[in-house]
Amino acid sequence: MKVIIFGVSGNCGKYSANRFLSKGWEVVGVSRSNFNIENSDYVHIQGDIRDDNLYVKLPTDVDLVLNFAGVQPSIMKTSENTDLAATLKSYIDVNVNGVFKVLEFVRCSKIPAYIYSTSHRDIENYWSKDAFLKNDLPPNINYEGDHSMYAVSKTSAKMIGDYYSKAFGIRVFNLRLPMIFLVPEEPYYLRDGKPVVMPFLQIIKNAVLGKELEIWGDPKMPRDYVHIQNLFSLVELCYESTLDGGTFNVGTGEAVATEKFIKSIGQKFAKYPDKVSYIYKPEKKVYKCAIYDVSEQKEVLGYKPIMLNEMLDNIKADLEEGNCFNKWGWS
Repeated sequence: MKVIIFGVSGNCGKYSANRFLSKGWEVVGVSRSNFNIENSDYVHIQGDIRDDNLYVKLPTDVDLVLNFAGVQPSIMKTSENTDLAATLKSYIDVNVNGVFKVLEFVRCSKIPAYIYSTSHRDIENYWSKDAFLKNDLPPNINYEGDHSMYAVSKTSAKMIGDYYSKAFGIRVFNLRLPMIFLVPEEPYYLRDGKPVVMPFLQIIKNAVLGKELEIWGDPKMPRDYVHIQNLFSLVELCYESTLDGGTFNVGTGEAVATEKFIKSIGQKFAKYPDKVSYIYKPEKKVYKCAIYDVSEQKEVLGYKPIMLNEMLDNIKADLEEGNCFNKWGWS
């Protein structure tokens, strides 16, 4: 079996490539950066999805195309605050025109299956602490804030893929992603083009160092906390299913309150869990709540999501195995 992974150098791409390789697949990784995995079944092709010259380099005897390629606020060197025109243009150039070229490659190469990682920002106006969101909700984009055009571009790309499914008989699956939790190579994301420590890693760092842990906003606000393994599980299950396609939320349905999330980190990572001090900061702004109904995924795909406790166990094991705190200079 052979898969092409666009956006392989990103966190989700790297994880998925290694998981496919561990299962005996041949993996062709595509990214703008020079990236390699030391495995005889891995081939890297450097290029930009906007460039027509890329596609003549790619194999066509492929079973699946997995597309993580795209730009979003957390990886861009510009933002709507620093360079509005360049940022908006990037969303359209990469997330719409680039994805269209990927889909044209899939169609012309007669590749039978395509999985696209879209954003849960397409249904942001449905987010609520009282609602478990289903897979088939129509778009309801929040047109305020720095993710608006991002959401528009990802939703447009998703809709183009849905058209290709109906028009050309390609099995097209869309996986709607919230924030995905994993241990990255580097502990930063970009805010207005400047590196900032990922908030959940900052909380873990504070717990390990014995510092007080802050609980921001409404401590009872629920949210799905989604581990990378849940994403890959759905990639596998979609491909292995008999379905012609579909859109599925990458969620857990667990609806963990902010307070429980922070205290679980304290219990899991602090050297003396019983001595951790928790400080409530209701005035602090927090990420909006998004909870997903995953009953359809369980029923039609056999999905078994990893929940919070196992997620934190996995993150702790990965941090220790990678010696990350020493590598990042946090010890």
